[in-house]
Amino acid sequence: MKKNLRIVSAAAAALLAVAPIAATAMPVNAATTATTATTSTTTNKPTVDLSGAGSVSESKDTVNVTPSFTLTSAIPAKGVPATLQGSIEASLNGTSVTADVADVAKGVTLTDGNKTVYSYNEHENKVDNNLSAVEAGKEYTMTLSGVGFSFGKANAKKTLTFKLPKGVTVEGANYKDGKVTLDQYGNVTDLKFTLKVKAYDSANTNAVSFYDKKSGLVATQGSYMTLADENGDLNVNTLLDKLKGKYEAMQFKDSKFETVNVNTTPDDVKAELEKAGIKVDAAGNFEAPDTFTVTLNAKSDVNGKTASLPVVVTVPNGKSTVVPSQSKTIMHNAYFYDKNAKRVGTDKVTRYNTVTVAMNTTKLANGISYYEVIENGKATGKYINADNIDGTKRTLKHNAYVYKSSKKRANKVVLKKGTEVTTYGSPYTFKNGKKYYKIGADTKKTYVRVENFD
Repeated sequence: MKKNLRIVSAAAAALLAVAPIAATAMPVNAATTATTATTSTTTNKPTVDLSGAGSVSESKDTVNVTPSFTLTSAIPAKGVPATLQGSIEASLNGTSVTADVADVAKGVTLTDGNKTVYSYNEHENKVDNNLSAVEAGKEYTMTLSGVGFSFGKANAKKTLTFKLPKGVTVEGANYKDGKVTLDQYGNVTDLKFTLKVKAYDSANTNAVSFYDKKSGLVATQGSYMTLADENGDLNVNTLLDKLKGKYEAMQFKDSKFETVNVNTTPDDVKAELEKAGIKVDAAGNFEAPDTFTVTLNAKSDVNGKTASLPVVVTVPNGKSTVVPSQSKTIMHNAYFYDKNAKRVGTDKVTRYNTVTVAMNTTKLANGISYYEVIENGKATGKYINADNIDGTKRTLKHNAYVYKSSKKRANKVVLKKGTEVTTYGSPYTFKNGKKYYKIGADTKKTYVRVENFD
């Protein structure tokens, strides 16, 4: 489950501190000034709300916290102001929250050595803004004070571990050696985050692209072949090094191409593999499937531009991932459903077309049998109601004619009471207002009234 809150700049904090409003994305710029009001609304409840993560145990007590900020330099000649914006993302027990800095911090400062270029103090309703002095390529120190987290009463008085990105530090009365102690409400407050922010060059608008090092050509999708070891395993760290050795990210700067750092980490690869159902052990080893995908990511230190390259990894001696499948004919228009039996989008497979599905049906949460759709030998997670393919056997309670329309019979056949007939999908309503089931595993217009089965 992921809960997304609006990402709002630090300047908006000055507004929200005195009068909460429906805020939209809004950069801090050199023209921003402090705003005052006669009334104010404040709250002591922490706004990084992870209470939806539920109760945590000692084995699952790690909170991943990632402050994320973007600082850009001004272009005075073009009237482009310097900007500062950001958020804090936190995840626990599979629940992630991205919270506005305007909601999270009671104080924000940005300094260049001893010189302050931006500061905001909620208690004083004051903003000091000198962002016009921000220089491209220069690194600044940012401090967020008064930050609080809520984990719900289920976690009252527990001790949790904060996992932070490199270069980010935290201080607080209830924070020690990377751990926070929660109060009787499951909250921790008054934390202070310190991190480094490098100013991007607004004048450089060049994109980042991945290239194949050997051919020198731009790569939009990569490929790599390797062999698993004698145990059928690969290692995350070794694999990532090989992929970085084959592909590099580049950006045009000062009349030449410069290398951009590929920031994909072994933990990123591990997370991607595990999301695909591939388990990775503590040493970074995993049983190699015959094919899988690893995504390389790069971000420019010059202007913050990003690029991603999905690399399809082929392992000839890896574990086969081809799912046994069969071709089936759809006898009734069919929608797609997910594993929870919820409809997926509005696409459908129209009757009399063929579809590739798993060899056996699966009963989903609603107790109904479905076939999983298979594409390129892979399970898709999309399901089709088996009744639209195999039909359902029903016993006639009355003698029945076979119709091709509401007024015309399809033939002279009379189906006798007690006969077992296979019907396909839900009934059709004809022009006469009566409902009919499609019968016969063919494209002929052959229908029997629903009332003959009741």
